[in-house]
Amino acid sequence: MEYIQISIDGILYGSSYSLIALGFSLVFGVMRRINLAYGSSLLLGSAIALWVEKQLNISIIFFIPIVLFFCSLSNLYIERFCFAPHNTKAGVVVSMISSFAIWMQLDEISSQLLPDRTHSFPSLEISTFEFGGLFFRGDQILNIFIAFIISAILFLAVYKTKHGIVLRAVSNSADTAKLMGCNTNLVNSLTFIVAGVIGGIAAFLVLSTESQVTPLFGFWCTLKGLVAMMIGGLGSLAGAFWGGLLLGLLEAHLSYQFGPVFREITTFSILLIVLIIRPGGLMGVNIYKDLKSRDERI
Repeated sequence: MEYIQISIDGILYGSSYSLIALGFSLVFGVMRRINLAYGSSLLLGSAIALWVEKQLNISIIFFIPIVLFFCSLSNLYIERFCFAPHNTKAGVVVSMISSFAIWMQLDEISSQLLPDRTHSFPSLEISTFEFGGLFFRGDQILNIFIAFIISAILFLAVYKTKHGIVLRAVSNSADTAKLMGCNTNLVNSLTFIVAGVIGGIAAFLVLSTESQVTPLFGFWCTLKGLVAMMIGGLGSLAGAFWGGLLLGLLEAHLSYQFGPVFREITTFSILLIVLIIRPGGLMGVNIYKDLKSRDERI
């Protein structure tokens, strides 16, 4: 029974990783780029919303849209300054380095808005309940439910709609899609905005569960999101979702066996193992063949 409880806790916590990984995977799937500033954009959106909440004393009903808006706006800012000017084969390294610079910039802005080490964050008052001798936190149940819903909506939008066809066309070959009349710049910008909305939802759910935000939240999002995406598969939306759940499950069991300090060690170890054995992830493409076949993109 104890191991079942640990597994449940790990999967529920891993749902937060899944949401963050979806944002990374969506951008990588379209542009074949990794946005290192993604986590800092979520921190900034949360920090601005928290600053506004303290100034105006707004309710949580208005607090959530503010988080989503500024997370999306931050991601659009990243896309315009880091990725749009360097969306060519030669711009891969430049765009990644640029996103790292933006990461530092956004973190500094967040630290100015929230100068203390920790700040209280509005939480959803959802009680814990027991079923069959197992305990379930209501807020974490909400997290995994929302993660399932967003994953399903995103999957249907990408694979079952006309807009999804355009997005996949740009992902397959931006030059060909442009010749067919697709506005690739608009597609890229909308991709970052959607990733910002998903990340904003994830940020609010995680921080409301923890009831606090720290300056390291952006780094935490980047680390967990990248590892979950790498486990599940580069550019695979389903892989990002299941990768997050698997990461949460492994962290829960290993931290139980060896102590809480092994939670972060587990994350780095899994990332190293995946990069060595299968860089494309469990459900992703063979990254070497993919890069070779899409030389015009990378």
